[in-house]
Amino acid sequence: MAMELENAIENKRYVEVILDSAVRGLDRPFHYEVPEDLRGGMDIGSMVLVPFTNRLLLGYVVGFPARPEVRGIKSISQVLDEPPLFDFDGQRLCRWIASHYMSSLSQAFRLVMAPGRSRKVKQFLSLAVSREQAYLLAAGDQTALGDVIGVLSASEDEVEIAALKKHLGDRGIPAAIRAGEAAGLINRRFTLTSPATRPRLRNVARLTGEGSDPSCLEDLPRRQRDIMEHLLAHRGVDFQSDLLRSTGTSRASLMSLADKGLLDITREEARRRPTLTAGLEAHQRPTPNTHQREAIDHISSTISEGRHQVFLLEGVTGSGKTEVYLRCIEQVLARGKSAIALVPEISLTPQTVERFESRFPGKVAVLHSRLAPGERFDEWRGIHQGRYRVVVGARSALFAPVSNLGLIVIDEEHETSYKSDTAPRYHARDVAEARARMAGAPVILGSATPSFEALQRARAGVYERLELPRRIDNRPLPSVEVVDMRSVGGAGTMPLISPLMLDALSRTVEAGDQAILFLNRRGFANYLQCHSCGHILGCDECEVSLCYHIRGDILRCHHCGKRAGVPARCPECGRGPLKRFGAGTQRVEKELLIQLPGVSMIRMDSDTTTGKDAHWRLLGAFKAREAQVLIGTQMIAKGLDIPGVTMVGVINADTALALPDFRASERTYQLLTQVSGRAGRGLSPGRVVVQTFSPDHPAIQALTGDVAGFLEGEFEARLGAFYPPFVSLVNVLVTSPDIMSASRSAQRMKHILETDLSGTPTRILGPAPAPLSRLRGNYRWHILVKSGDLDAVSPRIRNAVSRFYDYARKFPAGKDVRISLDVDPVSLL
Repeated sequence: MAMELENAIENKRYVEVILDSAVRGLDRPFHYEVPEDLRGGMDIGSMVLVPFTNRLLLGYVVGFPARPEVRGIKSISQVLDEPPLFDFDGQRLCRWIASHYMSSLSQAFRLVMAPGRSRKVKQFLSLAVSREQAYLLAAGDQTALGDVIGVLSASEDEVEIAALKKHLGDRGIPAAIRAGEAAGLINRRFTLTSPATRPRLRNVARLTGEGSDPSCLEDLPRRQRDIMEHLLAHRGVDFQSDLLRSTGTSRASLMSLADKGLLDITREEARRRPTLTAGLEAHQRPTPNTHQREAIDHISSTISEGRHQVFLLEGVTGSGKTEVYLRCIEQVLARGKSAIALVPEISLTPQTVERFESRFPGKVAVLHSRLAPGERFDEWRGIHQGRYRVVVGARSALFAPVSNLGLIVIDEEHETSYKSDTAPRYHARDVAEARARMAGAPVILGSATPSFEALQRARAGVYERLELPRRIDNRPLPSVEVVDMRSVGGAGTMPLISPLMLDALSRTVEAGDQAILFLNRRGFANYLQCHSCGHILGCDECEVSLCYHIRGDILRCHHCGKRAGVPARCPECGRGPLKRFGAGTQRVEKELLIQLPGVSMIRMDSDTTTGKDAHWRLLGAFKAREAQVLIGTQMIAKGLDIPGVTMVGVINADTALALPDFRASERTYQLLTQVSGRAGRGLSPGRVVVQTFSPDHPAIQALTGDVAGFLEGEFEARLGAFYPPFVSLVNVLVTSPDIMSASRSAQRMKHILETDLSGTPTRILGPAPAPLSRLRGNYRWHILVKSGDLDAVSPRIRNAVSRFYDYARKFPAGKDVRISLDVDPVSLL
């Protein structure tokens, strides 16, 4: 049998293919024969076009079976001229993701696809007969086939089927096309749409051996001599367009030099690289302290042994976790291996990349969603080709095509942004652990406030816990003052900024230091409410209020993106004026302009960071002291290391506490601890002022020292309520544009789950309307499945979903119902 399998792989006569399809019933392997002329370019991970019913689909090669298990096997049509999407280990990782997160295998494969690669197959039609014959056929045929032939005969070129259907309508057209093909009247061609981006080629001028001799300049005309002098000053090479622009010369002068044999003009790839430095100061290589050295030694021994181990590096803010990362990556590179370092926010990428590039010049690639398509594509290709051995980026950088992986670092591992909100809904922490385990590489999870999942695994001995209990140079942690906003202000008044915070801010500014003000809401006001009838302006597509933005004087939905103008009167009663309630970063900015006139400030939120390199520009300006106050949302709450910041103010610490989510207290504690840690990282001590209406809440109390009490209280509460990290949780979300259909479908799904999970160690809660009961036009109900053994019950849950769809297809309203599964969700909203 083994010999038979080896021969099958060697001959590659048959392949096993996973189709790129969202249809649940097609999430399984299909077998095809490989024409002899295509076998040489076939490998595991190759992308192919294969016939399926009456069309071609994109597929991924996952194996070479010894013999097909079906009769009448079809042949693949085309092997795409692309590097294999994955190898055996990559396929194992994707299979693990699909299994653990209950997604289709094709969805997992898309995670490792090159940026800009198209997955859409287009179909084109052309005539198989002469135009004269086509005219006669079209004139005498009053059917849909006659209409199709008429359009094709009137066209000078082939016609895309999508355009044909748009012109004629969809009714009867597919059948007519099949009939035309069968009669030999129509040809059909399939092709994959062009990639969104591809390598950029530019003309390059390069000196020849003869042209590299300065003596050749003596008899040249002035303009030609200008070109040669420029090239000699630029190591003998430059892009043609840049060269002509810099020297003010013409292409004719350049071609004359080429004719004389002094330079060559070739077409070469021009790599598009993102900004890797922002012109800030170079970072020194510090000497590790005792605690850092112990952590580095522990991790380095694992690296040298080529052994997989997960390390939880728990260090207070400013304790030097990044230096531990850098030292360990040095060990990895010295052994000829590669490393991946993840950061939770794009806003942290500039600072991290700057430090990494300073330590590993020319070896660092960056991957995140704010890159231009060409930059992202070229970075990905550079990693695949081995030019870059250190990859820094957000969640998706975990799937970078690095070879010989030696280490994965996840900074701020507790952050919710490491969880994908689209299928497959993976968590980067767990996928990193799986990928590193397959590669025999260690993982470092760094945080000052580890997730409860990481803490529990460390307690159970699954992770090895390393601690950095003190800041660099034994600098003190910032002092924390809690302001009880219930006692601030007089009757009927409630200041946005308390006198204590305003005083602390004024003293900071007067001392020439910098401050950060944090409020995790953008915009100016949370909502507008009618002063007469109490109506709140809400989104038509979502069950949420519209947020008021003073710039542009508009209302926005922060969930679906809808925008609306501000009405002069209440649209409900037509009488009352609209009053603003709540506060966002825009209002904080306006308040400061009134309270502290003349103080320079920068606002950093989703509204001000939409442009390319906006994070670089704003953070660079603040670090260069072009502003004294930085106002922002959670993107400024963690990871930033700006020595000039001595004061942090939290405008409202309660924004997440009231959310209907069992993680609300944990998230509040983590966010407040992280933002507090931005203060006092330089030579001057730090001060933190926190405004809250819940000063006695354990999450707030933890800021002033009772961390252990808060953690133990949360662990006990979750253990008693059967919640993570002690069990796995699956959120089964049922959505439909019809409110009754959503409710009834959720009840039916609950019944199927109860039947299929009977006798297993599970608890089922719900169904109930989700806290965000309507989103982007769909009503949302959810069911929670709690289990102590996810691997045992996940096949049953997937089967229950399939059974539901079989049931729903019987009813017209069921066609619009969707079920999504979220394993270990970070939010239940």
